[in-house]
Amino acid sequence: MPLKKTHVFIAAFLLFWIILIGWGAIHTGIKLAKKGQPPPAAESVKEKTEANKEAALKEKGAKTEATPPGQKKQTPAQAQAQAVEPRQILVRALKVKTANFEDVLPVMGSVKGKTETELRFEISGSVKKIYFREGEKIKKGDLIASLEPRDAQLKIDYAKNRLNSSQAAYNSALKKLEVHKKLYEAGAIIKSKLEEVELEAESARYQVESAKNEVELAQNEMAKTSLYANKDGVMGPREVEEGEYATPQDKIGSLFEIKEVFVEVGIVERDIQKVKLNQKARVFVDAYPGVTFEGTVDNIYPIVEGKSRTLTAKIKVANPDSLLFPGMFSRAEILIIELKNAIIVPATCLISSGKGISFIPVVPAQLIEKDEEGVRSGPVQLRRVGLGYVTSDYAQVNSGLSVDDLIVIEAQGEIKDNIRVKIVDIEEMAF
Repeated sequence: MPLKKTHVFIAAFLLFWIILIGWGAIHTGIKLAKKGQPPPAAESVKEKTEANKEAALKEKGAKTEATPPGQKKQTPAQAQAQAVEPRQILVRALKVKTANFEDVLPVMGSVKGKTETELRFEISGSVKKIYFREGEKIKKGDLIASLEPRDAQLKIDYAKNRLNSSQAAYNSALKKLEVHKKLYEAGAIIKSKLEEVELEAESARYQVESAKNEVELAQNEMAKTSLYANKDGVMGPREVEEGEYATPQDKIGSLFEIKEVFVEVGIVERDIQKVKLNQKARVFVDAYPGVTFEGTVDNIYPIVEGKSRTLTAKIKVANPDSLLFPGMFSRAEILIIELKNAIIVPATCLISSGKGISFIPVVPAQLIEKDEEGVRSGPVQLRRVGLGYVTSDYAQVNSGLSVDDLIVIEAQGEIKDNIRVKIVDIEEMAF
């Protein structure tokens, strides 16, 4: 019995809530019907989507029609043309000019004398005096050093004594010959005896000649005790000191001829083909900042030397004021080529199509336009050009370019033939 009462109570409670919810729904529908709107349950998803699109289009139209103050409202045709017109590529350009161009090969080396003479005594002896200082300028005929002359003087005295003795013997032989000639004429002696005396006189004469030669040799040896400069130049380091014993194999010092000097430089293998005889060169040394010494390539050694794998070349430089000294460190520029009034462009602007054909993107001077703000623009032409001298950095253009044309050197986009570009910067080639 209690269970049945519980069931009746639950059923009554549920029925109450169903009636309440249904009455609320009917009441809401009646209110909406009075206002002319369909109930929410009747509005479809499709109608909501169309309404949202229509609102968005109206908002976009309002923004489009809004015109900033001071700006003219665009017509539909202008707006359509602006939408169709492509955006111009911004470029940097180089103005074509003629200029004098030099391509140089920088090298380093050291100064050498035109000639290097090693000074040695021709005889042995003790060094009495050295008359030069290291690095001193020397004139031809200046005394460099001398040996102790005592031994040479003794030889001269000995040779002179022998000469005097030989001369006395010769004089005696001549008197004897004169006596025998008279005796032969008187018939006192036979002819063979006279001939014997004549031979003795002839031998005495030869002894005199030999003694004279010995004196001359001794005097010559005395002269060799003094060492003189055989040309103008500058002295190198002294190799012996006063009091030392020197032989003909010992070097006293070196004399460098510097009225004309050579700069020996090293050429690396990849640049060997660039260097030729008689090419002009400029030499610089730290001792004279800002001074340029002109020279020419005088000699190229035919051997690549050592681990450095360099070829030695000699640059001949006139040095009339003796400013350059042997051993000076030097920098040099070998002039590879010199071009007058040539059109030179950066090698990076060349477009190669193979088979030795090259193109350059050019904005012709006669097609360049300028707007109200002074910004230049124009069409790009990919021109085929003829090249002359070409390096890794620059190229000589012999044909295909005109003065005042603009070459595209940098672009914010892909450059094609006949594409229009806006020029934001114009440069000129500088060397």
